Amino acid sequence: MVKIIEKPLAVNPLKKSQIMGAITAFLGMHRVMPLVHGAQGCMAFTKNFLTQHFREVTPMQSTAVFDIATIIGDDSNLHQGIANVIDKQNPDFIGLVTTGMTEVRGDDMKGSMFRFREKYPQYAETPVVSVTTPDFKGDAETGFASAVSATLAALLPIEPVRDYRTRKLINILAGMHLNAADIDWIRRVFEDFGLEVIVLPDISSSMGGQVTRFYTLPEEGTTIDMIHRMAQADFTIAIGGCMEQAADILLEKCCIPYKKFDSLTGITYSDELISWLMDYTGRPVPKWLKVQRQRGVDALLDAHFSFGGKVFSIAAEPDLLYSLGNFITREMGIKLECAVTTARSGAFEELEAENIIMGDLGDLEEYSKKSDFILANSNAVPMCHRTHQPLYKIGFPIKDQFGHFHRAFVGYAGVMQLAFDIGNICLSLDIEKSH
Repeated sequence: MVKIIEKPLAVNPLKKSQIMGAITAFLGMHRVMPLVHGAQGCMAFTKNFLTQHFREVTPMQSTAVFDIATIIGDDSNLHQGIANVIDKQNPDFIGLVTTGMTEVRGDDMKGSMFRFREKYPQYAETPVVSVTTPDFKGDAETGFASAVSATLAALLPIEPVRDYRTRKLINILAGMHLNAADIDWIRRVFEDFGLEVIVLPDISSSMGGQVTRFYTLPEEGTTIDMIHRMAQADFTIAIGGCMEQAADILLEKCCIPYKKFDSLTGITYSDELISWLMDYTGRPVPKWLKVQRQRGVDALLDAHFSFGGKVFSIAAEPDLLYSLGNFITREMGIKLECAVTTARSGAFEELEAENIIMGDLGDLEEYSKKSDFILANSNAVPMCHRTHQPLYKIGFPIKDQFGHFHRAFVGYAGVMQLAFDIGNICLSLDIEKSH
């Protein structure tokens, strides 16, 4: 029987703030400057965190609200911050992210932006997408979803005109749990079925290492023209439960139907995607996909003897928790002892676990005593040293390992990656026990 436990405090934090998630989403958009409305420390911590994880330039700015401005509560820092960003960087648009301090102060962002437009009419051509992201509720995944939804709500044209002469255009709303290799695999699959795709946000292009020069604005992500064109799409694919809100906006504003995939990890969900593509396009499965599927099944077959009798625990954001937890329990056959997550969203409550906890890494340590190995981010390293449990690193941040962002967890490529990686952990445990 699954027990869902909610914890009122954090001892060894797992949750990251909404601010970090929203900025991550904006970093996946071309020439968009994330602007944090709060103290400089709110921006500096997030910048350091994301730079360690992605190992790429992470442009962002702050309105640098200080104590007097906080007490008085005027708009000067916000207005000056927006004006400075436009003057110095000239972004395609600004992603304005609030913080706990300005939210508690009760800033009226809509009113502030109205006064900014009156005061600075010369900046009327630069859109500002405002996202409410208090760090005292939700988590990074919530902030990520809010940023994508706010971008679509602000920038989609009111009356889109579709050009039916072009090949079918598909919107792909990529959840925060997807790596660069995941997005690359998904894009290749859709394009090989003859479809044109727009990925929002496209973290794989902007933070995947293909930009080879220093830049002061994110480059190579989803452009503002692409976002406008999303209104002309024939269909939307939402990957991850957190992307459903954005898909609803496309449905309501542009009448674009959508299909949500809670996960694309594992043979079952990958088959579901390929079956949908075959029905939608009327095309056969490309040969390389058939080969990948055979190799994925063979990888599970090769490693399945090592999976027997094993137990694991996992700590991650809801979409990643569900994707990996569901695959490892249902397709690998490994028992899930404890699942720790950060917010109530997605399909994580469907996991077959002894305990599902809304908590932190302290809970993970307490409720994973029987586990043979752990899945969590780099912050779980000290815990695993104490408990002598192998750690398979996932999620945010991965700051002590190279190449994590280019590991595939979705599709048949992800099946091979996970089967071999986790199979090797289980094999090592078996070898240790035999000595």
